[in-house]
Amino acid sequence: MEWNQNFYDQMIQKLDQFTRKYYINKLIRGTIYFVGISTALFILFNLLESQFYFSKSIRKGFVFAFIGISGWSLWKFIFTPLLHYFRLGKLISHEEAAKIIGTHFSDVKDKLLNVLQLKNQLVSYSDRSLVEASINQKAAELKPVPFIAAIDFNKNRRQLRYALIPLSLLMGILFIAPSLIKDPTQRLIQNNKDFEKAAPFTFNIESKELVVEQFNDFKLDIAIQGTALPSEAFIEIDHFQYRLKQDAPDHFSYVFNNVQKDQTFRLYSGSITTTEQQLKVLLKPVMTRFEVSLEYPSYISKKNEKLINTGDLIIPVGTKVNWQLNTENTDESYFRFSDQINKTNISNRGEGEFQFSNRILSDIAYTLYLKNHNLPQFDTVQYHINVIPDQYAQINVESFEDSSNANILYFGGEASDDYGLRDLKFNYQIKTASGKQEAVQSEKVNIQTGKSSTFRYILDIQTLGLKPGDHLSYYFEVWDNDGIHGSKATRSTIYEHHVATNEELAKIEETNNDDIKKDLEASIEDAKKLQDKLNEFKDKLRSKKDLEWQNKKDLDKMLKQQEDLQKKFDEAKKKFDENLKKQEQHSNPDESLIDKQKQLQKLFNETMSEEMKKLMQDIQNLMQELNKEQAIQMTEQFQNKNEDMKKDMDRLLELFKQLEVEKNVKDQIDKLRELSKEQEALKEKTEKKSENQDKLKKEQEDIIKKFDELKKKQDDIQKKNESLDKPKKLSDQKKNAEDVKKSLEKSKENLDKKENDAAAKEQEKAEDKMNEMADQMEEQLDKDEQEKQEEDIKVLRQLLENLVNLSFEQETLIKSFGQTDVNEPKYVALVQDEFRIKDNFRLIQDTLEALSKRVVEIESFVGEKVTEINENFTKGIEQLESRYTGQASLYQGRIMKNVNDLAVMLSETLNNKQKEKNSSCKKPGSGSCKKPGGKSPKAGKKGKVPIDKIAEGQQKMGDGLKQMQDKMKKGEGKMSKEFAEMAAKQAQLRKMLEDLEQEKKEQGNGSKEMQEAIENMNKTERELVNKQLTNETLNRQQEITTRLLEAERAEREREYKEERKSETGTKIERKIPVSLEEYLKQRQAETEWFQHVSPDLRPFYKKLVEDYLLRIKKQG
Repeated sequence: MEWNQNFYDQMIQKLDQFTRKYYINKLIRGTIYFVGISTALFILFNLLESQFYFSKSIRKGFVFAFIGISGWSLWKFIFTPLLHYFRLGKLISHEEAAKIIGTHFSDVKDKLLNVLQLKNQLVSYSDRSLVEASINQKAAELKPVPFIAAIDFNKNRRQLRYALIPLSLLMGILFIAPSLIKDPTQRLIQNNKDFEKAAPFTFNIESKELVVEQFNDFKLDIAIQGTALPSEAFIEIDHFQYRLKQDAPDHFSYVFNNVQKDQTFRLYSGSITTTEQQLKVLLKPVMTRFEVSLEYPSYISKKNEKLINTGDLIIPVGTKVNWQLNTENTDESYFRFSDQINKTNISNRGEGEFQFSNRILSDIAYTLYLKNHNLPQFDTVQYHINVIPDQYAQINVESFEDSSNANILYFGGEASDDYGLRDLKFNYQIKTASGKQEAVQSEKVNIQTGKSSTFRYILDIQTLGLKPGDHLSYYFEVWDNDGIHGSKATRSTIYEHHVATNEELAKIEETNNDDIKKDLEASIEDAKKLQDKLNEFKDKLRSKKDLEWQNKKDLDKMLKQQEDLQKKFDEAKKKFDENLKKQEQHSNPDESLIDKQKQLQKLFNETMSEEMKKLMQDIQNLMQELNKEQAIQMTEQFQNKNEDMKKDMDRLLELFKQLEVEKNVKDQIDKLRELSKEQEALKEKTEKKSENQDKLKKEQEDIIKKFDELKKKQDDIQKKNESLDKPKKLSDQKKNAEDVKKSLEKSKENLDKKENDAAAKEQEKAEDKMNEMADQMEEQLDKDEQEKQEEDIKVLRQLLENLVNLSFEQETLIKSFGQTDVNEPKYVALVQDEFRIKDNFRLIQDTLEALSKRVVEIESFVGEKVTEINENFTKGIEQLESRYTGQASLYQGRIMKNVNDLAVMLSETLNNKQKEKNSSCKKPGSGSCKKPGGKSPKAGKKGKVPIDKIAEGQQKMGDGLKQMQDKMKKGEGKMSKEFAEMAAKQAQLRKMLEDLEQEKKEQGNGSKEMQEAIENMNKTERELVNKQLTNETLNRQQEITTRLLEAERAEREREYKEERKSETGTKIERKIPVSLEEYLKQRQAETEWFQHVSPDLRPFYKKLVEDYLLRIKKQG
């Protein structure tokens, strides 16, 4: 049977139709399942979210789960059947379709499957006809069977319940409670946000924009709306919780401080929480690094430096400042100084780095401007630059006077500058008496280079050729090394020196003299009152058993009296010193008057001793300790000192008055001679008629006026002379004065009548009479001086003799007391002898006190010695009356020693007086003078004895001591007189050497050999006073002579060197005063101390250190 292919193909087509319908059926059923599953999940997730308000993560999980399950269902139940329908993917095979069809149709059963199997096996059979016949048969049988009928779409109705039930439920919910689906769906869709659970209140942020500028504060304002308001609320920022500030029941706030970056936050109260909010930050331009490079001017020698993050600067003037800014979030940067109107754009080097430079010359403020695209406004930073100006150099000068020469001025000082000194000069200018201003003269002063230097300078006013009435102005001028504005000069204080005219000097001197006398008289009166107070005080102490508070109060008052007395005396001494200095500045000072004034000055210096102050302080201390007896004893000592002081002041006053009268007379003589010369010059003009008559008359009137002043002064001198204890014998010039006055008046009358010849004759008469007056006054003054000198020598000689006799009597009496028993009748007679010696000394004391008021050379310690002698007499007699001869002998020995000291001093004074008398001479028309014949090369200005003469005298004295020792060995009787004479000679030689050494020291030529000789002389003098003469004494004499010869040799060598220097014109450097040396050392020490400060600290601390040292100096 032939194979029927058409039946088989038709069958296959029918199977393919079945397959398509099969997948359509699966698509319909899958759609039902997909809708059911998706709807059910949708309802489930929305119901859960509506009840629990899940977090964002859970909501995201729901969404992803819904999408995943729905996607899977869509793929499985819809996309897969649909692909298969279009024969894509793995389809069911014909055999599987045949099985499905065979299952549906009972009459088909396995027929269709067999056909397909046979067809597949047809190739394997060798005899295919039988198989083909079987295929055709079965295919024919299956032809009427509708395969697609095996798929029944109506069966899917039963599956609709899986979709209709969820859909119906969804529709019902949407109809009944749409919010159960709508709101949860919205929250599930917006699963990146937090949603509030429905609550009785809500948080409403009132701030318009959640935006803030970087580094600013931001206030978040929150309003609460609802039926119930919370009592507190919180904010959560970066997982940290903070309480909100409750401004009102329905209003809260929170401040974000210094916001630097975006901030995410949420609000909550209890279980009510808002969604997360974000505070947006607008970034500001920021300076991350601020570097300033300072290039200092080269002349200040300061190393350049860099400063980090420092905008306010303190810099030296002229410093170049380089700014470098490192920024973030900055697009533009500008610079503007306070003296500029417009801003300056700063160079941008990229990556937020800006640079700018400028040289600063004065204090200035500057502003930095930073800007970016976020903020249109500039962000500004303001700084200030303080400029340390190159200060003017500073100079401090102190002047020091030469005690031996008022015309020599010493200057010491310090010059300093903040960066360095360049030059220092001494400038001076002279204005003459006529008013002519001379040019400023300068002299360079050596200083050290650097920031500070001490200096010294010596000004010898005499070398400037100043004349009376001239005015000198002088100052120091220092220059700094300012490299910006040029070197600047600073002047010291301008010092003034006026050369007084004779008239000015006389007026100042007269005023000072009056004040000195008043002060001395007041001091003497105060001393008397103090003495009375001391007597009362001592009596009160003795009358009271114990010390009282009133006693201490009385002592305080007396101490105040003593201080007032001291002040008055010091004021008198100060004015006396001023007079002496001004007289030394005189062009032709009277050396004899200067010598007397210096001796008087020495007495001034020695009168008010520090011992009195100490005694008063000791009395106070004893009063505090309630030690009555010692207080009384100290008071008595103070009384004695006060009495001595009163006598010394009384002596000073009398000597001063005498000296004043003598000087006034000499000044009167000089003025008469000067006026005589003026009259002579006017006479020549009158004779020659070289000037007009009016001028001649004016000059004559001036001379008349001056002469009237001299007459008035003469009367004043006479009154002062009469006030002296022993007035001088002054010549009476009244008649001569009247004659001069008549001639002067006639001369004026003749000039008025233009009778010049007659006027000239009267002028000549007046001139002669004035010279005659001057000569007579000078002659009488010299005569009085010689008579006084002779009288003083006579009294001194008698006093010396009386003292030596008293010393011998006291020595004899001491030996007698030693050989007499206190119970013998002779003892009483010896005590009476002691009283007699005491009375004899009282006479000596009175004479000595009277003489001391006339002889200025008598040493001031005379008063102390006299007081000690009287005290020892009193105490010694008390002991003798108590029969304590041993103790009495000690006081008697002290009497002898003090009497011998007085004798030595008077012997020295007597020798000086005799030498002064011998050296004086008489010249026509002049007073006393030194012996002519040139000056001694070794004599000082006071006529000091040359050292070779002292050495010669010392050698002779040594020979005399050897002779005395030989006599003592031979036992040749008493040697008291010889010892006294030798002690006096030794004292005289010592005093000569001390005067010479003092002069050498003042000239800066002190000698070690001379000082050693003086010390040895003192030792020998003490031994001779105590009547000791040993081999050691003689050896010492030889040593003294050797030292004097060495000093003489050294003196000759020094003088030779000085002569050589003088010949070569070399200027001898003057020795500066000790006070100046100490000042320079102190300033140097301060400088060295400052140099120990760290170099980095010096610019800041230098001024503080200088002010501190200045304050210390002022307080000192």
